[in-house]
Amino acid sequence: MTETRASHGTVVLTVTDGLAHLEIDRAETLNSLTGEVMADLVEIGTGLIDRDDVSAVVLSGRGRAFCAGLDVSEFGRMVSGGGGSPESEEPLGAAHALAQQCVHVWSLVPAPVIAAVQSVAYGGGLQIALGADVRIASRELKASMMEVNWGIIPDMCGTQLLTRLIGPGRAKLAILTGRVIDADTALAWGVVDEIADDANAAALALGRELAEKSRPALCAAKQLVDLAATADLAEGFAAEQDAIRSLIGGPEQQQAVEKRMAELAARKR
Repeated sequence: MTETRASHGTVVLTVTDGLAHLEIDRAETLNSLTGEVMADLVEIGTGLIDRDDVSAVVLSGRGRAFCAGLDVSEFGRMVSGGGGSPESEEPLGAAHALAQQCVHVWSLVPAPVIAAVQSVAYGGGLQIALGADVRIASRELKASMMEVNWGIIPDMCGTQLLTRLIGPGRAKLAILTGRVIDADTALAWGVVDEIADDANAAALALGRELAEKSRPALCAAKQLVDLAATADLAEGFAAEQDAIRSLIGGPEQQQAVEKRMAELAARKR
């Protein structure tokens, strides 16, 4: 097991047996967001892009909440003329603003990313969860795109990702009202994918399950599903065939077949 703390000390990364567990470490503020937290998320996230020893990633918050959104002190800065999220020195994929980069980075990590949405996911916290591939929520979840209540809009990729995820009607309802929704509503709308008594434990269990599978297959599957959102069928079908040709006969696929055959043989005994 290796543990790394980001430059500003607000995010901790632990890697164990192919599973990377990234935690926002500001439990005393319900893991609220500051510029330092955003920068630390980008730092850790970009560090995972080229790591071939990571097959799955779990994103969570320490303590009882996932993330309560932007720290109240940041709103004071806005009112005093602080402006929006600062532009980063370098673009990251499609994102130029730091606040967008700390969400968008998870789509650039080749391995699947699971968000453990424990208890509270408000504003920017919910938007960070939207950047993951899978979201597992706790039963006591309270989630909201509440920026409108502060006189702003979701600017951490939220208007784009939520719309793609749940459709324009429900996205507008969530964004325009800033209402808080519970776990059952979030599941029914498709904001989250599963509900668990303990979202952190469930996400880690899923992460360990994925980490035992073929990393090239996991990464290819994630890339192809993401492509389906923008590609026409001809492009998608071609990419699917390119991917399968790259996987068949490779060492990881051979290991997967050997493991599966051994499991099937054991069941017959």
